[in-house]
Amino acid sequence: MAPITIRTKLDSETLNLPELRPFLGKTVEIRVREESADPIDDLIDWEYLAELEAELEEELAEDPTPIPTIEEIREMMSSIPGNMAAEIIADREDRC
Repeated sequence: MAPITIRTKLDSETLNLPELRPFLGKTVEIRVREESADPIDDLIDWEYLAELEAELEEELAEDPTPIPTIEEIREMMSSIPGNMAAEIIADREDRC
């Protein structure tokens, strides 16, 4: 069954949402978020971001190797001799 979107103002602790009738008796996932006053937030695909987050959690459960911080990456890269910009430019020239 396709997911549904319900936009409503919560004005009671007891909800009457007839849109949920097709889901009665089924295991469902319910997400509630406050609608933003910023219209740009409405352009964000929150469901997709939640799927990515779930995938990341799953991957981290399989391989708990910590993701390095930006400071750790900078420290690792600082040991590389020479100028990285010059290497990138040289590589681009080789492709032309």
